[in-house]
Amino acid sequence: MNKFKDIIEFLKNKDGYVSGELISSSLGISRTAVWKYVKHLDRLGYKIESSKGQGYRLIDSPDKLYPWEIKRYLTTSFIGKDIYFLETVDSTNTYAFKKAMDGASEGTCIVAESQSTGRGRLNRTWFSPAGKNLYLSVVLRPHSHPSMVYPITFISSLAVYDTVKEFTGIVPQLKWPNDVLIKGKKVSGTLLELSTEPDMVNFVVVGIGLNINTRQGEFDKEIRDKATSLYMETSRVFERCKVCASLLNHIERYYGIFREKGGEEVCAIWEERSGIKGKYVEINQMGEVYSGLVEGVDRSGAIILKGEDGKSIRVIAGDVSI
Repeated sequence: MNKFKDIIEFLKNKDGYVSGELISSSLGISRTAVWKYVKHLDRLGYKIESSKGQGYRLIDSPDKLYPWEIKRYLTTSFIGKDIYFLETVDSTNTYAFKKAMDGASEGTCIVAESQSTGRGRLNRTWFSPAGKNLYLSVVLRPHSHPSMVYPITFISSLAVYDTVKEFTGIVPQLKWPNDVLIKGKKVSGTLLELSTEPDMVNFVVVGIGLNINTRQGEFDKEIRDKATSLYMETSRVFERCKVCASLLNHIERYYGIFREKGGEEVCAIWEERSGIKGKYVEINQMGEVYSGLVEGVDRSGAIILKGEDGKSIRVIAGDVSI
């Protein structure tokens, strides 16, 4: 895959034709190998023109989440070092979980063009049309007690927050525990799944769905008035590989804060960005409703409410209404 990345870099960074001899000598492979790589890229959707005596010229690239395209924009040290690309999958989280069980290294990523049974929190489905959005799962292996790993869900939503702001200039909203909204509509969500021992975490799979190029009429009717995308907010089509790489860059940065300073620092950043402190909210937790003023978010990621009786209530999960 690195050779694909290197050849694409050659073709995208040069105007006109690039000779096969230059590519082969630069990459340390034969001209026959260059020809084979180019032919394979052609089968993957790249339009590459070849001319005898001149070499190769890139005419067009497919809008695909190919690992070598994502890596062109990565600045990470370990997140995204290994990226698995799938045309379709039941769920990137399910696939990533199996990879993690088989020993996949920290930072391993799974990306898919579509999901047949994409999942959100509380066993909800995640709308996953092909070739429009980002369906991503990342394997992390934090050295944490299971009770202190929940702030990782804030890492993903903060990374999405920064990515949305970077590409659109729009300041999104953060909704506890893990949603990212634009003008009150959901643009992204996170599903966290863990493998743990009583006193340690084996690994965490962070699943992120980010709506990028979906148009309003393409959403299912049930969520059409509740969901949005970067395209819908800007009327611009975005290069998904570039958005994906930016998201991974931000994930590694926030994960670095988590590892160096602990979940408390991540929770403090999330709390400040969300502006939730001091607001009156209702939280539905499996049919039981808690309400009160938000006093803050504790170091484990739980929300602290001050009820009408003046007593503080700690809620670790649920659906929030402000």
